[in-house]
Amino acid sequence: PGLDPAHRLRVLAGGYGLGRADRAALPRVIEQATAVCRAFVERRVARGDAAYTAAYERSGPAVWDRHQEWLADHRPALTAALLAD
Repeated sequence: PGLDPAHRLRVLAGGYGLGRADRAALPRVIEQATAVCRAFVERRVARGDAAYTAAYERSGPAVWDRHQEWLADHRPALTAALLAD
């Protein structure tokens, strides 16, 4: 499996002992956590925090957009892997 994201997420969920319901919810929880992180960074940038502003200027919102799009696009495959017996 190597770097297969679905396999890695399944291993992570197993390591935490997540049950079926929690596994089914995990991809959306990751999407929600990503949105919260993005909002946090954007608030820091808006306040003029130099470190966050410098990092944000290097990568910009496009990195967040790509990450969130990837998560949404792969949600069905991630969920299927998490629920596979």
